[in-house]
Amino acid sequence: MIASSNVTSQRLAGLRDILAARGLDGWYVGREDMYQGEEVPAAEERLAFISGFTGSAGFGLVLGGSAGLFSDGRYTLQMSNQSDGDHWRCFTMPEAGLGSFLAEEDLEGARIGIDPKLVTVNGYARLAKQVTAAGGSLVAAEENPIDTLWQDERPAPPVSRPFRMPDRVAGRSMADKLADLDDRLAQAGCDAVVISRADAVNWLVNIRGTDLMNTPINLLFALYHRENGLILIGDVTRLAPVMEGDLANNAAIVPLAQFAELIDPRAGYEDGAKVMFDPDSLPKALHAPLVNAGIDLAEAACPVTAMKALKNATELAGTRRAHVEDGAVMARFICWLDSGAAQGMRETEIAAHLLSLRSASPRFMASSFETICGSGPNGAIVHYRALPEADITLTEDSLLLLDSGAHYNDGTTDITRTVAIGTPDAEMIHAFTAVLRGHIAVARARFPEGTTGQQIDVMARTPMWSVGLDYAHGTGHGVGHVMQVHEGPASISKRGSVPLAAGMLLSNEPGFYRAGGWGIRTENLIAVNAPDGDGYFSFETITLCPIDRRLIDAGMLLAEERAWFDAYHARVHAELSPELEGEDEVLAWLDAACAPL
Repeated sequence: MIASSNVTSQRLAGLRDILAARGLDGWYVGREDMYQGEEVPAAEERLAFISGFTGSAGFGLVLGGSAGLFSDGRYTLQMSNQSDGDHWRCFTMPEAGLGSFLAEEDLEGARIGIDPKLVTVNGYARLAKQVTAAGGSLVAAEENPIDTLWQDERPAPPVSRPFRMPDRVAGRSMADKLADLDDRLAQAGCDAVVISRADAVNWLVNIRGTDLMNTPINLLFALYHRENGLILIGDVTRLAPVMEGDLANNAAIVPLAQFAELIDPRAGYEDGAKVMFDPDSLPKALHAPLVNAGIDLAEAACPVTAMKALKNATELAGTRRAHVEDGAVMARFICWLDSGAAQGMRETEIAAHLLSLRSASPRFMASSFETICGSGPNGAIVHYRALPEADITLTEDSLLLLDSGAHYNDGTTDITRTVAIGTPDAEMIHAFTAVLRGHIAVARARFPEGTTGQQIDVMARTPMWSVGLDYAHGTGHGVGHVMQVHEGPASISKRGSVPLAAGMLLSNEPGFYRAGGWGIRTENLIAVNAPDGDGYFSFETITLCPIDRRLIDAGMLLAEERAWFDAYHARVHAELSPELEGEDEVLAWLDAACAPL
């Protein structure tokens, strides 16, 4: 969706005409939809429509004579490549943000519009503060002018196919989860909770869906009252197929338009009732009815998010099984890559081949995100996305960084492997080995109760810092169970303040990126084990796939690091070999790839 200069000019002119007619001096457009997830349907990609920028995070501010486009360092190059520099100024956060742009503009008395359905309570407050400081005011508008402008070419909504996730796959029944939620509300002194994270609602009631391409959920909200039970808030017709059994007996569906009617005395919200909501996910448009009802409100992080982060034994078993299947796919793929079959192919073609291998599995549901296939210099762009006709052919004597994943019917995968194409040079090998040492440090970590992701993050960086290398992204994120590939509340990063607990599933993915040259990242998923007899936690590495031995300087590794590496490869070989029975070429490749250092 790269807009030409002419198209950009026309769309901005059209937007400014609508704003002027409505008495507005500017418009804020985020990349989010009402559900605030990382992935949004194509019909909700308003930022891409107006600017051409298709990154997964960012926002724009359109004023009468200028327009600013903002995202983080992952998308610095993509912003400038996809937007028209004659009409958009690009800012990389946090080095330069909205404040930098507003400081150069005259906003005295300006009225900046925003769609309250597409911004959270806290997001609205932050933005209002910045606009007010610049002399303007933020105005919640009833109608979105971009929707008025975006008519003929707007994609149709995805086909919705909701389905139940069996308890034997989910590991816990809806009734058990509701009982847990009830206990958490009681401990917090609350009578009810608005659940404004769609993934949390899906997990709570054991349903999944196809409302998004790479995140198998249904887009909906929920309201749970300790006495009156659960109400799903969404499209009644679309959700009807899953309303059977325990869900039909214990929940009702109400259209979103009736949300305000739910929060009244007839629904049990008498004087003194306290309702919990998450200000980081509840849309501003749904906050207003809560405030207008005059009930006692309690701001808190979504309790269901914390519940689902702790994977039960069944969820972990399914995740392990999915990684055996995905590991076999990756072995087939890298064997094919090493055979030279991809020589002369473009990045998009290579990614398509991997998808074809995954799709052959009867348990495959969808990719868990758009594959990152970066050859040579494109591998240095952390969240690079290869686009047809804008990608490159496989770069010889360099590195291919491939970050991909899938949802199977019982688990979700996310794996990054960096593969040598041709002959790697000494700098590539040195950097790859340093990254591997950071990866191993996390994999081998042993830590006491209360340890946070911030503390684990340092473990990954220490071996790299010792040789003058670092990376700008976090070391790991939470991963859902047949759900979103990026999950809170825990992370392994400089901002990871949540203590790690048994059952959490996270990624372990340090990296290094030589701008204009190549990129390196090694990613496995890891689960937090139950504490040992001394009360210390550790990680179980879940992902099963060889790590490229050609890129390792064994002399840089400590004895315990070599031991971990060889033990990991022995396990990979043992678990993948049965999956590859009869595939002699791939088995021979696996034998060599998993040989001890």
